[in-house]
Amino acid sequence: MLVLGFSILYYGTAPHIPILIGAMIVTIYGFLLGFKWDEMEKSIVNGIAQGIAPILILSLIGTLIGVWVLNGTVQTITYYGLQLLSPATFLVSAVVITAIVATMVGSSLSAMGTIGVSLMGVAYGMDVSPAMAAGAIVSGAMFGDKLSPLSDTTNLAAATAKTNIFEHIRHMLWTTIPALIIALIIFAVIGFATTQGAADTSQIEEMMAVLQSEFTISVVTLLSPLLIIGLAVARVKPIPSLAMGLIVAALTTFVTAPGSTLGDIMVAAHSGFAVETGFAPIDELLDLGGLEDMLFGISLIIIALAFGGIIQGTGITEALITGMQKVLRSRGNTIASTLASCLGVNVATGEQYLSIILPGQMYEDAYKRHNLHPKNLSRTIEDGGTILHPLVPWGVIGAFVMTTLNVGMDYVFFVFLSLVTPFIALFYAYTGWTLAKRDDDSS
Repeated sequence: MLVLGFSILYYGTAPHIPILIGAMIVTIYGFLLGFKWDEMEKSIVNGIAQGIAPILILSLIGTLIGVWVLNGTVQTITYYGLQLLSPATFLVSAVVITAIVATMVGSSLSAMGTIGVSLMGVAYGMDVSPAMAAGAIVSGAMFGDKLSPLSDTTNLAAATAKTNIFEHIRHMLWTTIPALIIALIIFAVIGFATTQGAADTSQIEEMMAVLQSEFTISVVTLLSPLLIIGLAVARVKPIPSLAMGLIVAALTTFVTAPGSTLGDIMVAAHSGFAVETGFAPIDELLDLGGLEDMLFGISLIIIALAFGGIIQGTGITEALITGMQKVLRSRGNTIASTLASCLGVNVATGEQYLSIILPGQMYEDAYKRHNLHPKNLSRTIEDGGTILHPLVPWGVIGAFVMTTLNVGMDYVFFVFLSLVTPFIALFYAYTGWTLAKRDDDSS
């Protein structure tokens, strides 16, 4: 952790190599503990295996965005977004729009990789800080993901704590709704403070003019994102949904980008579509997409999960959580320790599934001793595991956000939903408000 923090904060390096160095240090420690290399290698492979699905999703979204730029999908949504949204209300609107999409599709990654990319385009057009815009998008995506019965992490948390999924979602409202309201208020204040007075709309107007003159602005380009959202609502898994969306995007390219060949589509899917309009904001906006553009995030996910695997395989994670259980003499301390353990697993492994599963399993008996209903545990491991996960730049979602939304690590300072939620959870923990007892419910 010292190597990671020093390298990123002092030298400003990408997290890949510091995490790799950390993994080497843990491996040496594993040898000292008596572990054999074959055992640790198996742990590394198992750790990486847990990230295969996000890696495939990230790869598909990269190729999809590349084709979307080629066929005009990103340009069309940006054009309409510039017409409908205003700089003062953009951040609040971004939270609400992304939250709705994430709730429908049940995936924060899909919401950020589709509507989130388009909202970033609008943010560039309105000269809104990319870090703030990304923070608003991630806040909305995490809120929607947590309240969606289609979400894998929401189902995982309920299953780990052995409680009903809908009961878990209702109990989550006590932390997520206040956190959302606070986040919206903060974003509203920032929005109006940064656009005080008459907003300069000249760049927005020029951007819209360039988009309309250089690209095909048509509802036909929206068929692909609408199909993805529709399939997700129909509970089709993300990978086949994105694959179908990619096929439709490729087919519509022949209509919206006349003269394009199959080779052009494959190049855009792999390397992105190079745009040279001569108008810097447009060129900067559309400099995204393609499988190559995702390699930063994919490599980070692989290295981080390898590190998480070796941490778990050598028993370090379990030892840390077991050590924290010594302070579980009160109900408040139990919940606080659960939150801290979830955050610790997130920081150490960069893996949100582990941040749910490990604390959920380790603290089950402690919640029973305090006569706390399992839905308190499921809510807490979501508050500390899933919702805090985007605040770890080297985590799966962190890497996804930086790669897909094309922002730096400073976006974490504006994910207000994630920053506020644990404090609300701690307030409930020590006041007892909203905590359900085991004998309050028949389940």
